[in-house]
Amino acid sequence: MAAIQQINATSYALEARGSHMVLEQIQSGWRMKTRNAATRAAGLGGESWKDFGSLTDVEAKYKSWKGIAALIGTTVSKPNA
Repeated sequence: MAAIQQINATSYALEARGSHMVLEQIQSGWRMKTRNAATRAAGLGGESWKDFGSLTDVEAKYKSWKGIAALIGTTVSKPNA
């Protein structure tokens, strides 16, 4: 199984099943950027993105990101609202 890697204080990366994914903390929650064969073929500049309100939502959508909430909970403080 691929490991989640921390890029910086608010970004994490993972490669799984032919997809390169980057999870970034944004002001309204979290943004998942995905680059795979489908996004390259669709002419999306090689990348698509989807916003999530919580890390629980990310884990529900992407099986390979299970455990990210626990990992981030110990490494990154939440942004000031």
